[in-house]
Amino acid sequence: MIIIFMGFVVLGLVALQNYLYYKWWDKGLTLDIKFSAKEAFEGDTLFIQEELSNRKFLPLPWVFAKFQLSRNLKFEGAAGNSDAHYQNDLFSVMMYQSIRRRISFVCGRRGFYRLRNINLICSNLLHTKRFSRDIQCFSELTVFPKLLEEHDKLDVLFRNLDSALLSNSLINPDPFEFKGIREYQFTDPLKDVNFKASAVAQQLMVNIHAPTSSKRLEIILNLEYYSSFPNLELYEQAIRLSATVAAKFVSEDVKVGLNTNGRDLSTGENIRIHCGGTTAHLYSIFQALARIDTTLRAKSIASYLENIQDESVVYLIISSYHQGDFVSAVEDMEARGIAYTVVLPVQKGMKVDVAESEKVKIWEAL
Repeated sequence: MIIIFMGFVVLGLVALQNYLYYKWWDKGLTLDIKFSAKEAFEGDTLFIQEELSNRKFLPLPWVFAKFQLSRNLKFEGAAGNSDAHYQNDLFSVMMYQSIRRRISFVCGRRGFYRLRNINLICSNLLHTKRFSRDIQCFSELTVFPKLLEEHDKLDVLFRNLDSALLSNSLINPDPFEFKGIREYQFTDPLKDVNFKASAVAQQLMVNIHAPTSSKRLEIILNLEYYSSFPNLELYEQAIRLSATVAAKFVSEDVKVGLNTNGRDLSTGENIRIHCGGTTAHLYSIFQALARIDTTLRAKSIASYLENIQDESVVYLIISSYHQGDFVSAVEDMEARGIAYTVVLPVQKGMKVDVAESEKVKIWEAL
């Protein structure tokens, strides 16, 4: 009789705890998961920060948090060839307790990463029943391209660009940078005539513009596919080179812009950033480069090159694609007097039909 009574008591307790967990398991239960930073560079180590809080009298011995991230974020011990990394974390949290945890990872590749849906699973004391719900999370991480270390090829490129920028700034002074006034000479353009000063002096006077402030460099990043199945890592190197050049010349007070037919991973649109020279402007360039999706086919860049008319800008064209339409468009720039340098990132053994010259540099990136 006692055994039967004890059996009913046990069954009653099991039923009671099933009911309590069914009714109350997620009351006062919160989970906050976020990246430890909003921006980083390729190769940096960051953390996923987790905080689980149980603000009720009911202990939770089994709580699983499951979420998905890109495999480009390298977690220790992660394996597999899938496009995603699946994280499954186990917590045991008592009544009115909070648990904080950090999981390290390495930013393996540039990109824009979101942490959105988290699946939270809990079980009762005896692990006989499972309960679950989805939690919305809004943590984002932008991984900027890695800046390349200087070597002989980059040194040559930088020297060429320095020379082109200096020559171009002397030939094409910045019309917005006022330096002073002098007498008119027959070689001066009429647009520089200062009519107020001319009226006072009773002779033609012209504005003088400061040439050193007019250094402007536009990076044209062509991500047009050079074959049906291109090596996308070659494009990653081209993106890293773009970031490296932008960082170097912004630090030297050159106004740098970016134009690429690479498409934004969210909008699918091409990216254009006008020339600027502030730290915030450089951040915008890094962010734009991070958001390029190289799996989206880029349109031809030739038509853009054919329409370039601004002689006050030096153009750095980075392109692994070097077919006839591209070569013809670059030659037309030469005929129009546009200052440019072309860098062709290639991999070892790749056939290149374009000859290397003072304005065309072949860079063995892989």
